[in-house]
Amino acid sequence: MSYVDALTDYVPSKIYKRGKKYYETNKILDYDISDGGNKKFSLTAEVKGTYNYQVEIDLSLEGDEIHFENDCTCPYDWGSICKHEVAVLYKFLNEDYHLLGLPVNDFNSFTKLEELSESVQTTKNIPLQYYIKGLAIDAMVNFKLTLDSPNCPINKLDSIIDYIQASYAYQNLDQIVSGLSHNDIVNIEYLSNTETSKSQTPGALLFPKSQANFNFLLRLMTENEVYLDETKKRVKKGEVIYPDLILEGNLDQVEIKTKKFDYPIYEGDLHQESRLQWTVIDSQVHPLEFNSIEQIPDNILIPKEKQGEFLFEILPSLKEELELEIDEELEGYQLNSKPPEIKVKFDYQDNNILSYSEVKLGDEVYENSEILGFDSNNKCYTQMEDDPKEWFSLDTKPIENLINYLEDYEFHVSPNNFNIKDESDIQEFITEGIDNLPTEWDVETTTAFDEVEVKPVELEPIVELKDDDEDGTIDWFEFKVKYNLGGETYTYQELKKLLRQNKAGDNYLRVGNQYLILEDDKQEQEINQLLELAESQGDASYRSSYYNLLYYRNLIEETGINFVGNQVYNELNEDITADNLIKEVDIPIKAKDILRDYQKQGYYWLRFLNKYHFGGILADDMGLGKTLQTLTLLKSLSLNKPALIICPRTLIYNWSEEIKKFFPQFEHLVYYGSPTDREEMRQNFNQYQVLITSYSIISRDYLDLEDFSFSYVVLDEAHHIKNRRTKRAKGVKMIKAKNRLALTGTPIENSLEELWSIFDFLMPGYLGNYKEFRRKYLKPINQENNQEELLELKERIAPFILRRKKEEVLTELPDKIINIQPVQMSKGQEDTYRLILKEVKENLVKTVEERGFNRSQINILVALTKLRQVCDHPRLILDDSDKKLSSGKLDVLLEIVQDAIAGGHKLIVFSQFVKMLKLIKNRFKKNGIEFEYLDGSTRNRMERVNRFNQSSDVNAFLISLKAGGTGLNLTSADIVIHVDPWWNPMVERQATDRAHRIGQENQVIVYKLITTGTVEEKILKLQKRKEAIFENVIENNSNPMDEISWQDIQELLEYD
Repeated sequence: MSYVDALTDYVPSKIYKRGKKYYETNKILDYDISDGGNKKFSLTAEVKGTYNYQVEIDLSLEGDEIHFENDCTCPYDWGSICKHEVAVLYKFLNEDYHLLGLPVNDFNSFTKLEELSESVQTTKNIPLQYYIKGLAIDAMVNFKLTLDSPNCPINKLDSIIDYIQASYAYQNLDQIVSGLSHNDIVNIEYLSNTETSKSQTPGALLFPKSQANFNFLLRLMTENEVYLDETKKRVKKGEVIYPDLILEGNLDQVEIKTKKFDYPIYEGDLHQESRLQWTVIDSQVHPLEFNSIEQIPDNILIPKEKQGEFLFEILPSLKEELELEIDEELEGYQLNSKPPEIKVKFDYQDNNILSYSEVKLGDEVYENSEILGFDSNNKCYTQMEDDPKEWFSLDTKPIENLINYLEDYEFHVSPNNFNIKDESDIQEFITEGIDNLPTEWDVETTTAFDEVEVKPVELEPIVELKDDDEDGTIDWFEFKVKYNLGGETYTYQELKKLLRQNKAGDNYLRVGNQYLILEDDKQEQEINQLLELAESQGDASYRSSYYNLLYYRNLIEETGINFVGNQVYNELNEDITADNLIKEVDIPIKAKDILRDYQKQGYYWLRFLNKYHFGGILADDMGLGKTLQTLTLLKSLSLNKPALIICPRTLIYNWSEEIKKFFPQFEHLVYYGSPTDREEMRQNFNQYQVLITSYSIISRDYLDLEDFSFSYVVLDEAHHIKNRRTKRAKGVKMIKAKNRLALTGTPIENSLEELWSIFDFLMPGYLGNYKEFRRKYLKPINQENNQEELLELKERIAPFILRRKKEEVLTELPDKIINIQPVQMSKGQEDTYRLILKEVKENLVKTVEERGFNRSQINILVALTKLRQVCDHPRLILDDSDKKLSSGKLDVLLEIVQDAIAGGHKLIVFSQFVKMLKLIKNRFKKNGIEFEYLDGSTRNRMERVNRFNQSSDVNAFLISLKAGGTGLNLTSADIVIHVDPWWNPMVERQATDRAHRIGQENQVIVYKLITTGTVEEKILKLQKRKEAIFENVIENNSNPMDEISWQDIQELLEYD
């Protein structure tokens, strides 16, 4: 018989057929052969079915017999072999036959059994009923199994099996299986491959009572209907039954027997050769579990040293698992627990923590590393001598706790001790481990260990100012930064080398037996602020601008940093703290009775800046006497060089008049005129105490002034240098002077950049160069809304800006009432506005798209100016020789003016457009209104001012906003009219303050004429935003608004 023929004897035909088909359809994915020699092979493969299944087969060939052990991960686990395993075997015998070392045989015999029909008819399933007999009879070795189905052509089990086992009859099997369920077909396949014998009962077969057949029956009962032939009752699987045991004897020897049951298990010996593996109770088949006890000998001799373990571990476990009947000799024992004695000693040597540990268990003593070798499973049971029923055990749990404790806190074993070397682990043990020591341990510590400390500390920065250089320069000051930590002083570089980080992420420093944990320190943040404004000089030394001294002083006062000052700093601090300047500084006699209290405070502040060579901005409101306070300062000083006052051209003679009025003895020179005249004047500079000139002259002459040095440079209306790029700003900053002062009521008109330009004049480098200022302040504040940087900027500039508002210091000053007067355009004016609006919108959108917003600024300004001019009067941009075009605004203006004059008031009319002023002038003449007029071309300014203030016949003053918005005193007027709004409200405020200032006795009413629905209404909104820039930085702490954007422009180009 060939090997192929032998294989067919092992494999049910249906399984064989399916396995062969799996092979033929290439469902074997992975396949490997391991040749063990002597015709022994290990086959492994992955076979694709419903899922991918792993197949392992150990195969041996002996003669004509095939022996194999097979395993597959598929669910078919109750039969002898599955189709996946057959596929792998078939592949081996078909493809690797040569490995057997035999000649090739005819493989037709391998497939001699014809394939069974796989098709199942769609007719209703025919249920099979299984009947079993002899299952519960102990004497029978076999049991009978029959089946019945009246609709099945062959309904006797022996007949079905006969057909299956007779190969020639396989072609008829499809008549039998047609309509049967899949489970029934699988069951019949199993039975056809099982050894059976004929029964005397017709149609029945006898099956051996093997464990494999019993497992099949259990599955059959679960998935099919099985009936007891004797009772015709359906039988089902029941719960597993464990046999009860009898324990007899004493501690020295125990005999184990099974207890008599109500079902067929004999009382007696534990081991029996023939024993049923199940019993039937009330039509339920209960598996019997003997495996757990058949491993136990019938008689057990218990050594003395194991008797405690038997009594208190094994016996209680048996009681939990089984029903026991125990001899009295084995009952009544008591167990008490006794803990071990644990001693631990801690020491600290060579920056290591040492632990000396000792455990005493009864008479046994374990020390240090010996503890790790202790068997925690050994309970050390001991029988009391005076009472054999009394036992005690040593509780080994504390030993486990000791070992775990040492491991948890990273103790490492050495022959004589346990130790911690890592500094981070030492800190953790000191801060946590000591507190977690069990109270039952006997703990001893050495003095060295007790002195180990882990404590949080704060860095104590110490800033030491160096003494002034011998050459007396004041451009810079130097200081050192050190840190006091644990009583020792370190530089930052020294600390950086010594600091380490523990497992918790904290920085620490070990000083001897102290582990100092650095806490987050706000002072350290403030130190970083100091260092941001300084340059490192190496060796913990830094250099900072002298102008930062006052900011450093304020920062140190706020934070409490330990500061060691030099002579200049100490004197500065004393002056500020004790208000020494107010006590010691005299006011010139001429000014003592003139200055108001707030002006005296301003004078003291100016003297303070002068003493320490700080620059500053006197930013009082218009009309509060900035000129007088400045002249008082200059008069109080012994000037060895002239002071230079730079102002707008229109204010040159105002300064000259103020000097003559208050300090006529001051020798002063108006540095103005032709280039030849100015050259001659320069030759005589040193003959004067004060020089007065204009920004335009400085723009021309700054190179000619390079060789001159002044005691003071004072900028009046200092916002004229707000644009850092202009020749005017660059020229002013090149003037040499020991002291610098800026006067302006508007240090910021539009942007923080303007503030930087003024400070760049006052104290170069104080706010960094422009690039640094933009990075640190301008961009974070304007674009990122960074409140911290805004607050820092305010703190830095605050000591150098003095600003008082009129309503705060001049309580006697009359109120100022502002009225927004809406104006409707005339018909022709509105038509013109709409036409111009459409034109500029189209042009601007196209320009911005092509060039971008930033490069279209000039185009935008020109377009908006056109619209604003139309709002005043169409004639400002159109030729109207026949004078048909009219202006609603001009009509409203005339009405207000006539009513005011009739009421006995004097008024000022401001406009930005000279052409509009001339139209107003013509209307005034036509209506017989007496007025004065001033624009940029006016020469005799003071004469016109005096005539307006002194003449009762002159009721109105027409003034160009740019030419007369500053430097004029027009307190005789109590009504101010702004014909057109300007972008910057601060400029309008300055103009209004020509009337609302010291000397004004009447309430001042302000009219702003705004054409409704036009660009002028939008300008009012922008004014509020620009005003916020000034007030937020100079006066408040909130964030300034961003500058004007393309979106703002688009909103301006809407007509409501």
